[in-house]
Amino acid sequence: MSLVKTLKAKLLRALAKRMKGKFVYAAAQFPLRAVAEEQIPTAWGPARALFYWPHTPSQEPLPVYLNLHGGGFVAGVPEHDDSYCRRLAHNLGCLVVNLDYVLAPEHPFPAGLRQSFAVLEWLAEQAAALGIDPQRIAVGGHSAGGNLATGVANLARGHQRLRVVHQLIDYAVLDLAQDPGLKLSSLDKPLLGAGLVRFFNSCYLSDPAQARDPLVSPLLATVDELRGMPPATLITAEYDILRGEGEAYAEKLRQAGVPVNERMFAGCDHMFTHLGPDDSADQAWQLMEDGLRGAFQVGVGEQVGVNIAAAL
Repeated sequence: MSLVKTLKAKLLRALAKRMKGKFVYAAAQFPLRAVAEEQIPTAWGPARALFYWPHTPSQEPLPVYLNLHGGGFVAGVPEHDDSYCRRLAHNLGCLVVNLDYVLAPEHPFPAGLRQSFAVLEWLAEQAAALGIDPQRIAVGGHSAGGNLATGVANLARGHQRLRVVHQLIDYAVLDLAQDPGLKLSSLDKPLLGAGLVRFFNSCYLSDPAQARDPLVSPLLATVDELRGMPPATLITAEYDILRGEGEAYAEKLRQAGVPVNERMFAGCDHMFTHLGPDDSADQAWQLMEDGLRGAFQVGVGEQVGVNIAAAL
């Protein structure tokens, strides 16, 4: 890890922390019972997480959505997703856990992914104390966070104590093996440029050969390796240089028998869910909300069926 790379990463983080979304929801729109900061112990150090607790009249265990912010594996903070997490917690009556996972280059692959998965396992272990349902967990993320989310969903398959019922993949980077210079946009200057993506990749991977690992580049997984993945809501943007790999991944998931609700948002670029256009951003958040609602409702039905079968 070079000093220059570390200093550049820290500069990007400082800039990212000052960034404000152009499209946000007012907190008063979506009142919550509480928002709390937690420190979750993991083998990769304590993970800071924001917990968004909804007002719910029922005493039934809550479903959970684990949110992973963007930032190229290098920058970004969970606070960038604050207003959207409030919306999802309020409208869905679920606990939203907004994670501040470890960043590269200080913590290259697989640290951020493995820490995120460790948080998922911690939630399952603490399910009774937290009042949550470990069989109704969804994961999702934006850009690099979308990459981590589908990696977490992959690792969770067949887990004995938890179940991921849905994955939200929002304009994610899904192929780190392809030269970013070959990822094209019809815009002369798209928001995400090849040079920045190369820097992100060089920070995240301590060895370029890791780019071929399906946990780094989910698009490179075989169809057989994707069987059994949870249903997905997958969003791409017309002008985003990551659009092609998002569409290709959606098709590969479908070939593996995974239900995918895919939408490409015309006239939009990378990060449009945070930067607008406002109408498109709101539609995208509604799409994500609908995907989670359907998954959580299906999860309830399946669990009821299991309980009835066990009683017979």
